[in-house]
Parts: sequence; structure tokens; C-alpha cells
Amino acid sequence: MEVTQSEIVAIRSVEWLAGQETELHRFLALTGMSLEQVRSRINDADFLGSVLDFILESESRLLAFCNDARLAPEAPMLARQSLPGGDMPHWT
Repeated sequence: MEVTQSEIVAIRSVEWLAGQETELHRFLALTGMSLEQVRSRINDADFLGSVLDFILESESRLLAFCNDARLAPEAPMLARQSLPGGDMPHWT
């Protein structure tokens, strides 16, 4: 199976999240997931979308991720749009 550019950005966001203790604990608390579940779903496009949603919900989190990953600030949103559920309208 070929990995898309969007999936690569999303996987990088999971890797970044794993290195951010406070943010990782916040993500686990919000989702109810365990570390084992995170590890087992790294190739699940729905899960990757949820990580990008988490990154995108906070400007400071988004900018920190993009800075560390050397990505343009719009890259995570563009990646999110290509993953399952990313084409849904955002009403907030």
C-alpha cells in the first residue's frame, strides 16, 4: 500500500505528539486511548485524521508542530482535508 503525502504529514504529527509529554497526555485523556492503541493505529487513516484534528484545534500546538517538523502552517490542514472526514464542514 502506497502512503500518501497527507498520511506522511499525519504520521509526523503522531511522532511529534509522542515527544510532547503534556500534549500527549492531553490527547490520551480527550480520546480515552492508551499508548498501545495509539501504536496499533498508526496506519489507520481515521486515527491519523483525529491526531491532525487535535493538532489543528490549538494555534500554539499547530505552530509548534509545524516549526519542529519544518512544515508550512497550512500543511496539516491540507493533509487533514485528504483524510477520512476531512471534507466535512467545520462550523466553529
